[in-house]
Amino acid sequence: MKSLSVKALALVATVALGFASCKKQSDDQKLKTPETIAAAGFISKDGALLAELFRKVGPQPEFFTVQAEGRKVLTTKKKVTYTIPSLAFVKPDGSTATGVITLSFKEIFEPKDFVFADRQTASGANFLQSFGEFFVRATQGSTELKLRPGVTIGVQAPAVGRPAGQEKLPLWDGDTSATTTLNGYNQFNQPVGVVIPVAVAPGVDWSQLPTYALFNATTGTVDFQLSDLLRWTNCDVLYSTPTPKTTVLGYFSNYFNDETQQSLSEQPSLLYFKPQGINSVVKLYNLILDAPAGFKGFLSYQTAVSVGQKGSFLAITALNGKFYAQLLPNITVAAPAAGTNYSPIKFTLAEVSATDLVNLINTLNTL
Repeated sequence: MKSLSVKALALVATVALGFASCKKQSDDQKLKTPETIAAAGFISKDGALLAELFRKVGPQPEFFTVQAEGRKVLTTKKKVTYTIPSLAFVKPDGSTATGVITLSFKEIFEPKDFVFADRQTASGANFLQSFGEFFVRATQGSTELKLRPGVTIGVQAPAVGRPAGQEKLPLWDGDTSATTTLNGYNQFNQPVGVVIPVAVAPGVDWSQLPTYALFNATTGTVDFQLSDLLRWTNCDVLYSTPTPKTTVLGYFSNYFNDETQQSLSEQPSLLYFKPQGINSVVKLYNLILDAPAGFKGFLSYQTAVSVGQKGSFLAITALNGKFYAQLLPNITVAAPAAGTNYSPIKFTLAEVSATDLVNLINTLNTL
C-alpha cells in the first residue's frame, strides 16, 4: 500500500498524472470491512450518493460455505473455476484453519462493471485490454484468513477473445488506497499520529506482476494461480498504437460539482473513456485546475492518447441530490489545433434519473 502525507494526498487529488486497476481492497459486501478503513478529510454528499448507486447495481460477491479439509473445486455463476487445496488457509497467528469457512469471490469482466466497481483498466498512461479482474476472500466467523505460505489457488476463467499470437497474459495488481497520517493529541494531551488508509481519485492503479496467465486451448480458459487473498488480480495486455499522441481535456460546460476537488474518493463528477473495440474503460481523474465556468473538468496524462483513437466518452455529475450525464459515442480523438498541445472535448450534461444513468453506463458494453 502506498504511503502519502496529507499534503501529498491533496496533491494527488489535484495534479496526479492521469489515466489509471488492485491490492488489499477488502470485500465490502456482507462481510464487515475492517474499521480501520476510513476516508480522511472531506466527503461529498453528492459523491457518496453516486457511489452508493454504483455499489447497489455493480458486481456483487458470490459466497460459498465449505469445509477447510479436502480439495475443493468451485465454479461461480460467471463460469470461473477455483481449485483450492486441502487446509489451504491459516489464521492470523499462523495456525491452520479447520472446519467450516466462508469463501467470497468477486469477478469483473465488462465495461459497465469497470465503472460501477471503480476498477478502470489502465496502467499509468497505457490502456489495458482486460480479460477479467478477480478478488478472493476467506473468513471463519469474523476472522480474516490467509493462504498458507507456498499454497496457491488455481483459477480458470472463460477466455474472452485472444490477441493474435498471444500465448500468455501479464497479471497485474494495484493499490486502491494510500496511507495518510492524522496528527493530533491523545487522551493524555500528548502528540500522536494515526496512520489510516484512504481511497484516492484514480480508484485503482495497476502495476505488472512477474507472473502470467496462460491461454488454455483445450478448455477455452485463461489459467493462472492466485497467491494472495484480499488482493485484486487483473489479467490484461497492453494496448497501444504507433500514432502520435495528444492530451485530452474534457470540459463540463455545465453541471460540474466543485466538491470533486475536495473529495479524494466518492467524487461527484466523473469522466470515462471507452476505447472502441477493446474491453477497457479508462477514468480521466486529473482535474483541470483554476478553470472558469464552462471549462471545469478533467484531463488525461500529457500526450497519452493516440490521435485518431476511436471511442466513447461518458461524463457524469451528482449535484444537489440529482444526477446529470452525457454519453458521446463513437468519437475520434482529433489532433491538437495549430498552436496548441491538447485536444478538447466539450460536454453538455442533462438531468437523468438513477435508472437512466445506469442504462447509459450499461451502454458501454456495446461500444
